[in-house]
Amino acid sequence: MTDVRATASAALGVPLAWDGEPLRGSDRAVVRRAWAGDQRVVVKSFAPALAGEGFVREAAALRLLVGRGAQALELLAVRTQPPLTVTADLGTGPSLADALLGVDPAAAVVALTDWAVAVASVHRVSAGAGPAFAAELAQLQGDLPVDPDSTAGEIAFGVGRLREWLPRLGVQPTEEALAEVYGAPGRLDGGPVALSPGDTCPDNNVRTAHGLALVDFEGGCLRPIAWDAAYLLVPWPTCWCSWALPADLAATGLARWRDGVREVFPAVDSASFDRDITLAAAAWSLVTVGWFLPNAVGTDPPPEDPRLLGLVPSRRAIIQHRLAGLLARDCTGIPAIAELAEQLLAATIRTWGRVPLPLAPAFRGSDAAAGTGRAP
Repeated sequence: MTDVRATASAALGVPLAWDGEPLRGSDRAVVRRAWAGDQRVVVKSFAPALAGEGFVREAAALRLLVGRGAQALELLAVRTQPPLTVTADLGTGPSLADALLGVDPAAAVVALTDWAVAVASVHRVSAGAGPAFAAELAQLQGDLPVDPDSTAGEIAFGVGRLREWLPRLGVQPTEEALAEVYGAPGRLDGGPVALSPGDTCPDNNVRTAHGLALVDFEGGCLRPIAWDAAYLLVPWPTCWCSWALPADLAATGLARWRDGVREVFPAVDSASFDRDITLAAAAWSLVTVGWFLPNAVGTDPPPEDPRLLGLVPSRRAIIQHRLAGLLARDCTGIPAIAELAEQLLAATIRTWGRVPLPLAPAFRGSDAAAGTGRAP
């Protein structure tokens, strides 16, 4: 840690002193609090051999947001050798995930709508920032080519999984269906575009005195904002705590998000944008089903981390919920996707039986759940 601390100190121009144990660590990155004089900061250091696109995307996204007023991490310094970022410390407040996994439905509603406001703030302040983001990426990427929009790669990975694993459930995907999934990013290209954190999971935020602030931009990319808006409808396609939401709450969150972006993106109130959200939600649903199939077709094991036992829904429940949700929406423009989803849902029911996805824990009380239904 000495080299990291020295590098971060040089970047800030102030000697740093570590403040306690690491907040979070993995093979890829370690996050630690430190004192820079009388200011507490957070240093995120990436293993040089494993940093990959995550460091480049996060550093470029946070550089882009400096001074724009987004509800997100405030970048103080960045260095490429070794790769690290220094950000202002947002404190120890709870996240949206904490609220969803808690017992207070009112607090969960507030947290979700605050999440929508925070995501909208990033979209709003990065309108028209495509060239600036591309320039930041180019400056940081070195020999590693980084596409400003990573969505096509995520789609391709999921489609590859579908090709490999659907036959094990007795379903043979048609090329027409897979082409509709592959083509989703291209069909959204005409819609509003802005910076996306890439993974707006309920635990990638911290409550501050000014609302929720987004904290993870390792998937930062520039893409149609419909991809992020659709997060509420799936819900939470890339996230570990993707329990179902009350249907009215998903609609409320989406309305709050629209309120936050309407001034710069008036198209979000159009019928064409509604179709974009529906398409994005369908693509997220089917692609992430592909991500989860290897474990679901196997034993659907519980999470390895004992701290997450009971907090992570089963993959089989997530898969059936997402397929049913896809079919509950207007599939007029994606008939082959709808046909594949229908076949796959039937196959999972035959194989696993019906595996319902419960509401997030905060909404499971009789008073909280009464009359809400579930998000499709």
